[in-house]
Amino acid sequence: MNIYTDTNSVFPSQVVSDEEKASYEYGLQVSRAIEQEWFNQGRTNGNRYLANWNNFHLLRLYARGEQPIQKYKDELAINGDLSYLNLDWKPVPVIAKFVDIVTNGIAQKNYDIKAYAQDPYSIKKRTDYATAVLKDMFSQQQIAMAQQKLGLNISSAPSVQQMPQTPEELELHMQLTYKQNAEVANEEAINNVLSFNKYNLTNKRVVEDLVTLGIGAVKTNFNTAEGITIDYVDPAYMVYSYTEDPNFENIYYVGEVKSITIPELKKEFPNISEEELARIQKMPGNRQYITGWGNYDENTVQVLYFEYKTYMNQVFKIKQTDQGLLKAIEKPDTFNPPPNDNFERVSRSIEVLYSGAKVIGTDTILKWELAENMSRPFSDTTKVEMSYAICAPKMYKGRIESIVSRITGFADMIQLTHLKLQQRVLVLYPRLN
Repeated sequence: MNIYTDTNSVFPSQVVSDEEKASYEYGLQVSRAIEQEWFNQGRTNGNRYLANWNNFHLLRLYARGEQPIQKYKDELAINGDLSYLNLDWKPVPVIAKFVDIVTNGIAQKNYDIKAYAQDPYSIKKRTDYATAVLKDMFSQQQIAMAQQKLGLNISSAPSVQQMPQTPEELELHMQLTYKQNAEVANEEAINNVLSFNKYNLTNKRVVEDLVTLGIGAVKTNFNTAEGITIDYVDPAYMVYSYTEDPNFENIYYVGEVKSITIPELKKEFPNISEEELARIQKMPGNRQYITGWGNYDENTVQVLYFEYKTYMNQVFKIKQTDQGLLKAIEKPDTFNPPPNDNFERVSRSIEVLYSGAKVIGTDTILKWELAENMSRPFSDTTKVEMSYAICAPKMYKGRIESIVSRITGFADMIQLTHLKLQQRVLVLYPRLN
């Protein structure tokens, strides 16, 4: 199958049939385009993935107080000669303290999950309860008198431990105390999911990434064995389309690179033949783009997992039965009934996600399929949301800035001052003796 590609983009055209989008050839073209944007060594601005990884790696070294010291040696050396300097070159961990303070301060901001039912039945039930409590507020004397003389409880509202005395107290009571069963069930379900995934630990890692790198990400997934899962995503291994939105809501592809061992690869993708596995293991092409994998051996391969957003046409044939009823039959988007036919064609376009996996540096695409359990906003079911939740608060024109990146200059200045003080002490030491 020949996949048409727009001359202005390395990605295949999206104005094609759904059958063509679902083909492996189309998925291979998408994965090649992502690889060309991020890993191609011949790009004008260099290897985007490598530059991103090196930048984040350097910021993390600064945050740990382990930044490279070669720049300090170049500053103090005379024509590259360091033989006369007897200095302690160990960096002063200035930034590490501030990173810990900010990270712990953000991570310790505890919050409670609050569910608020907005369906018509729940709103009516909440309104009826508030009206009943309001009536009892203005009838407290009559209620108490009937309870005392007749032994009857004529209160129209459910039992309230402390009856509100003013409309302001009633409003606080509705906000803080009143809960419907559906709201309690939703809060418990969300808390159980977060607790099962140990989200408090993941949250701390994401907060540390926001402070250090300026970007944090997690990925949600669903499977029948574990239910809803929330996984930490390292921004240094992420790829995504260009965006200027700090919340990455308008990206059309996103993914991450993972190091997978050969047994894990076979377990996850059992349809791979033994010959294909041997070919993947022997090909060094998937290692030339990746940095940071130096400690892995040849039994691991780097796999790009990605999601691609496009649209799909939902087409239905409307047929009128002999009884006068209308019957809707789903059809492919190429369905086009003749004008004289008694059938009618109705359709709508919806956003969909395709999930794929590809071995970096090869043409081996391991998976390309329509994503399952796609998340859609309740207000517009034609939209779809990525399973990656990404945030970069200080993004501007695609450039990401963090607290650490803004204070590395001060750390370098403090380190140079520290080294020069050592140098002056060595110069003055003979005089002091």
